[in-house]
Amino acid sequence: MSFFRRAIFTQILRRLAFFFIIPAFLSVPLGAESAPSAENKTASYKQLGFSGVDSPRVVQLREKYQTTQYKWLFGILDNAEPYRIYVRNEIEKRGLPPILEYLPVVESNYIPTAKSKSGATGMWQFMLNSVKPFLHCDDYIDERLDPWKSTQAALSKLKENYDVFGDWLLAITAYNCGAGAMQRAVKKAGSRDFWYLSENGFLSAQAAGYVPKLLAVADAVENAGYYGIPFPSARDETGKTIDMRAGEFDYVTVKKSVSIRALARELRIDEDELIRLNLALVQGCTPPHKEYKIRLPEGMKASAEYALHNLND
Repeated sequence: MSFFRRAIFTQILRRLAFFFIIPAFLSVPLGAESAPSAENKTASYKQLGFSGVDSPRVVQLREKYQTTQYKWLFGILDNAEPYRIYVRNEIEKRGLPPILEYLPVVESNYIPTAKSKSGATGMWQFMLNSVKPFLHCDDYIDERLDPWKSTQAALSKLKENYDVFGDWLLAITAYNCGAGAMQRAVKKAGSRDFWYLSENGFLSAQAAGYVPKLLAVADAVENAGYYGIPFPSARDETGKTIDMRAGEFDYVTVKKSVSIRALARELRIDEDELIRLNLALVQGCTPPHKEYKIRLPEGMKASAEYALHNLND
């Protein structure tokens, strides 16, 4: 079973649980816009490791995500599960703060093809002028749209920010407003405390609100058991990340233009699935006269090589 088919199957099971089990637990109608009051606490509080989680701004946002925006956040986390698991695994490999898993919620609702009015693109919302040296973009390729490569790029950028500022809240905010703007704010304020900067007008409204949103989402989800308001966790009953082999693929190298739809038809797999695996190919084909690795469902390399031979005949 391919990566996305496994993901879809898992999501179906979880949505069945949401519609048939969770409503009874929540004691609210299925059509309700908000979650219930917390009456079923099942865990002790989990510290996130950052200051300000109990600040009025964060608490207000967290309560909103648990009530009026509950269904919205639940849906984002549920649909994002295949990407969330990959992001989580990469964060753990690099030893980065676990709350970074929720940054794409704030950035793009975990949508790989998201585009802002300002031109920020992809799950991690890179601007075109900020992709180097992390990602490649040209007339045929926009790696900002690749959820796996852009995750690697974003985590590298965040670590780079941390190396500059020595503080994760500043590093995360700099991801939003830019390292230059953050350096100017720190210099002007004479402080490296995020909460001082945000509460005293040294940051733009957008930058000042960025970390509180992230902390609120992380607190609501990571402490779902404590608050008694469930969210998709992508973990099993023991707390371990569910094994969907996130980010495990096969690849086939081509040296000329190949249509992704034509390859999918030759492979007799769903065209949309192969497109989702190769979102960076903005023209729907690999670049001509250039080597490129097409991402494939795991276990399909030999079949793809045979299919490409047929397409070349």
